[in-house]
Amino acid sequence: MSRTHGLTTLAILHHVTAALALLAMAGKAANPFADNGDFILVMGICAFAFFSVIVRRGWANIDGGSANLSPAKAQWFLFIPFFNFYWVFPALVSLATQTNAKAAAGNVPAGGLTWGFGLVIAILFCVTSLTDLHPSLAWLHLLIYAVYLGFTATYIWQIRRAAAAFDTTSAPPLREPSKMPSVGVAGIIYGSGIAVLLLIALGKFALLSQAGITSRLEAKGYSVRVVEHDGFQGFVGRAVLKEAGVIEIRELRVYSRGNKVGGVYLATGNLVGNAEEIIAMKMSTRAARSGNTILFKAYTNDPDKEDIDVQSWVNSF
Repeated sequence: MSRTHGLTTLAILHHVTAALALLAMAGKAANPFADNGDFILVMGICAFAFFSVIVRRGWANIDGGSANLSPAKAQWFLFIPFFNFYWVFPALVSLATQTNAKAAAGNVPAGGLTWGFGLVIAILFCVTSLTDLHPSLAWLHLLIYAVYLGFTATYIWQIRRAAAAFDTTSAPPLREPSKMPSVGVAGIIYGSGIAVLLLIALGKFALLSQAGITSRLEAKGYSVRVVEHDGFQGFVGRAVLKEAGVIEIRELRVYSRGNKVGGVYLATGNLVGNAEEIIAMKMSTRAARSGNTILFKAYTNDPDKEDIDVQSWVNSF
């Protein structure tokens, strides 16, 4: 198999997936209420998975280099939590060093990689993991991730160019990886991503139902009381709920040892398709939908948490 086999396809798949993640990040930064965090995470991981395959092929181009590093090790160690913050440096920076050494030894000028690109990508990989920790850093995270993708895309095509140069002036042909075509890699990565998104969606659906919330809280020692409401926030509130198709309003109040520690409002009825968006926008609240139920105005006793993300509210207990 030639060194360039499938690399163009893998590069395009990486760029498309990374672009989807970047666009979703921009939407999240512009609208903090956007519920696309899971999509961003999964697309980001899928894009990194494609990149890791290309890194593996980079090491295979030079048969592991003078360090005789296994291409499979170079790839899979990138997925070890926390350790990958270290491993990304030898995987990318040493790849450039070893590739340049092979190009110099074989007198293949077009076979070199830019050493600094590998270093910048490794640093930005670590930085983006930190800027993604808090919503207030959303715009900074978006900017840094965009720069990271720019360097990554350039490095990918350098690896492709080096592979073509080695194919032309040297060989034997590439032995690693020898069985998995790029279409198969795409199927595995995208298939895994879709499966994860479905599992997350099903898990959220169960967790954000009244029964799911109640059982979870009671399992942790809390008690839950349901209070019926005729409307919400007077005439304006009732008008908004009517527009969204809401018929009933209930409040789940959470108690710990007899003391109220938080609560959330639940709206049900003949909900329109964008009911949660209507409630979130016109009532200036955070809202989440689970089937035919909308949860909004989640709060705790903390004065700074009077209207918080519903998922965060559930996880706070």
